[in-house]
Amino acid sequence: MKNSLVHQIENYVQGTFSKVAPDDKLTIAHDYKHVNRVRNWALRIAEMEGYHDLEIVEIAALLHDIGLPYLDKNEKRNKHGEIGAEIATKYLTEKSNLAEKQIDNIAIAIKYHSLSPSKVEEQLRLFKDKGKLLEIIRDADNLDAFGAIGLMRCFVSHYYLPDYNPMNIKGESWELSPDEFRKKFGIDSKESHAPVCYIMDMINQQIGYYDNLHTRTARNLAVPLVDFMKNFVLQIEHEVNF
Repeated sequence: MKNSLVHQIENYVQGTFSKVAPDDKLTIAHDYKHVNRVRNWALRIAEMEGYHDLEIVEIAALLHDIGLPYLDKNEKRNKHGEIGAEIATKYLTEKSNLAEKQIDNIAIAIKYHSLSPSKVEEQLRLFKDKGKLLEIIRDADNLDAFGAIGLMRCFVSHYYLPDYNPMNIKGESWELSPDEFRKKFGIDSKESHAPVCYIMDMINQQIGYYDNLHTRTARNLAVPLVDFMKNFVLQIEHEVNF
């Protein structure tokens, strides 16, 4: 039987996202379907990593993007973690019997999950053992950027960009590490996403997320998904240039 608190939070999150316009750029490809997939990835990682509290893993995953529907359209998306942590803390304090320590742990995972890799690493050094939940949620979120799902989300969320440069189909970001990618595109260390010019570059950036995975479980799970994406890029190049 499903945990009643988890069921309550499912309804809350689903109801919150249902009020957002389908074409809202802040939540497109970050809807409840994404939340549910991240929940499934997070539980799988936690179980395989031997994490002790699956309830807070599931709750943190369900609430990890709850800040997105509350963002002002002029605010940057990377603020949704901070806003979401405040919303989740208030909600869980009022609506659950979770211990303060559990709520704090969930809030930490939500607040920092979407920051740039360097910022996340900085927080993990500070939190030490308390950062394990953050690692799980961050990895689960990144896993949803890989494979066929990752490609679908990429095309949906970057529909306004041209697909590829005919003169360089794989893109100038092909096989760049995350650090190399950020340097090439001049991305500030506080930002988590690059202002790319082509969808193909966004695909390459998502492929690069593999280097930022924290758990051994997530890295193992990601390998076939990343290979699928790389083969997709190569297949596009082959079909265009045959």
